[in-house]
Amino acid sequence: MKVLLVSDNKQDWELIRKLLRANYKELQLVCAINKHDAISAVTDDGPFGFVLLDCNIKEYDPNEIGFNILEIAGERPIIFVGHENVITDRISQELYSQNEYNDQIYKPLDREDLLIEFKNKVDQAMRWAKEEEFEQSLEEVNSEDFLPMKLRAFYLYRIFPYDIYLAITSKNYIKIISAKKPYTHSTLATYARKNIKFLHIRKDDQLRYLEDESLKCIKSLKTMEPNHQDIFLLQIRSVTILHQYILALGVSPSVLTLMNAVIESILKVAKYHIDFSNFIMKYPTTYQGIPSKSVITGYISFFLAKKLEWDSVLTQSKLIICSILQDISLPDDNLTSINQVNSPKLKNFKEEDVNAFFNHPIQAASYAKQFSSYSDIDYIIESHHELPNRKGFPNRPSSSKLTQICAVFNIAQYVAGEIDGLAPDNQLYIKTIKSMAKDYGVGSFKEVHKHLKSILKTVKEN
Repeated sequence: MKVLLVSDNKQDWELIRKLLRANYKELQLVCAINKHDAISAVTDDGPFGFVLLDCNIKEYDPNEIGFNILEIAGERPIIFVGHENVITDRISQELYSQNEYNDQIYKPLDREDLLIEFKNKVDQAMRWAKEEEFEQSLEEVNSEDFLPMKLRAFYLYRIFPYDIYLAITSKNYIKIISAKKPYTHSTLATYARKNIKFLHIRKDDQLRYLEDESLKCIKSLKTMEPNHQDIFLLQIRSVTILHQYILALGVSPSVLTLMNAVIESILKVAKYHIDFSNFIMKYPTTYQGIPSKSVITGYISFFLAKKLEWDSVLTQSKLIICSILQDISLPDDNLTSINQVNSPKLKNFKEEDVNAFFNHPIQAASYAKQFSSYSDIDYIIESHHELPNRKGFPNRPSSSKLTQICAVFNIAQYVAGEIDGLAPDNQLYIKTIKSMAKDYGVGSFKEVHKHLKSILKTVKEN
């Protein structure tokens, strides 16, 4: 078991290390000299059974450090080390009461009666770790028993029903989210900053999770009113489940039922909001990524179809299902904002991700073919990055082969990629329209581009 010591006093490091070596052969001490090192240790060297926090640390607030550690590592005991008045002054009751095994050891540490007190406090902290089955947090496993899930998906929850793991090596996994226990988004942000894009779930757990969440989403989508404050979050969560389900298990009856529920919900909410302006003012900016862009594309497609007087529910539904499937195979959510083959942003991605990006319309079209009740959606999806001037990808067909529904969808997904994650902003919309004029304002795209201007001009100033 590992123990984290946060202190800027290296003499105390040595003293505590000697105490642990002499009395606890099974404990490994990791030392951090400041807040930055402590956070790095928690994310890179953990998990830790408990923490020793020096409250006399000079350049940093020990109370803040304590909360930061718990946000990332989750609940665990902290033994506060320091002079009695310093602990009282610098540690809040809120932090101290976080865990029933939290305790304190008073300085100086070179006193003769320290050993008995030290062992008593450490024994208590270790008891908590063992009760929580902490030793099992780091597991040597068969990686084939686990499936990846995008880290971004966990921002949609505060509590997850199953244990979630971080892959350290091909065989070693660390449990970083415990089943049915609260976790914070700052925990996820810490891993995201280290460029970790995937967490892992056991295969059996994922199947149960997808089935349970599908049923919950279907029920909520059918009952939640279009003006409910969480309706867009529900739609984003439902699309996330759809993507995970299709990628892991293919198109099943549960997928078809959930897909239809999402389509019906978006149609109902779009009709309620009447126009793009009312919709975008309510749409959350927190959940930028593939599912969010999918939802936004669905709404823009609907409003463009409305301008063209396409009242057919089947046509509107086709546009929405294309919206949901368009980016399903993209390996990185940050690729959703790229539309040009020569975009300088592509230099920021690995070669394999760039190759996947250029192939993703074809890959998405292969999934679309499995939704047989919606004819021709595979062609719409495969063409969603094509342009009437043949400068798109992947096939560069002639302008005559790009139908008006292709134009609607291509323009909708372009705008969605540009605005996803950003607050409503007229200047952004003006800039977006101008950036499209050359490639999207010609041929069968010209009329749709004109309607886009009228849609975005309705957005009210903040």
